Amino acid sequence: MRIIFIASLSHSGSTLLDLLLNAHPRVASVGELKQLSRFAGFQKRRVWHGCTCGAATLWDCPFWSRVSALAEEATGKTIKELNVENYADVESFQRDNVTLFNAIAAASGKTYIVDSSKSRSRLKLLMNNPSLDVFPVFLVRNPKGQVSSLLKKSKSKADKKKRGANIYEIIADYVKTNREIYSIIKNRAHLVVRYESLARRPERTLRMLMKAIGLAFDPVQLNWAAQERHNVGGNGVRRETASDIRLDERWRQRLSRPQKLAIDIGTFRGRYPFFKLGFRTR
Repeated sequence: MRIIFIASLSHSGSTLLDLLLNAHPRVASVGELKQLSRFAGFQKRRVWHGCTCGAATLWDCPFWSRVSALAEEATGKTIKELNVENYADVESFQRDNVTLFNAIAAASGKTYIVDSSKSRSRLKLLMNNPSLDVFPVFLVRNPKGQVSSLLKKSKSKADKKKRGANIYEIIADYVKTNREIYSIIKNRAHLVVRYESLARRPERTLRMLMKAIGLAFDPVQLNWAAQERHNVGGNGVRRETASDIRLDERWRQRLSRPQKLAIDIGTFRGRYPFFKLGFRTR
């Protein structure tokens, strides 16, 4: 069993990549596993907390019910009780996540599992677990698109909470997050994927990615919306019924020229490794 971990900032296209990987016959993508216990806590129908397959809750989904039953058989814990995000309790985190991945593999019949949690703390602990074969995929996006998307989200929240991060805080977080991800994976086998390449040339990018993972590209991956999905978390793309892949470059209109210049200058220290990194397989 191999764990494919998508590491990135939010709004990098991780949900799209998650779905494209899930469509491969030998891959099961389960979304942001760090949120599993949270989603499992909902017992009644909620649009964003049901399963992507259409089940009202995870408990109404045959797949997640099977995963929970297998986990409970092994540890006495349901998927709601497994430690998927308490990084301070390392012992239970490592034990419960091995159990969870084994249950997902058994329930899906797949040997490649995708976790799109993005969390650096989660990635670091999973990579340090000798019982798991973790392959990080570092998803990066043009910083102007990244910052613009996060800035829009922040403003939207600010309308409700009367506060929000400014462009300089977002730039600082971009740099900090990318450098931390790079420091975690730089000495291990991994792949860097650019969102823009994935959206513009999905087949070409997927061929490179699947080869690095250890699989061959399957054309059915481009028809991702027609495949069975049980993703936890992610944006609204996971519920779409058409397999469209659209490059989001709305930042070109949203950002002013001074903002674009500030982002280019401010994010430089968060981008430098990618100029020479390419991909590493050993």
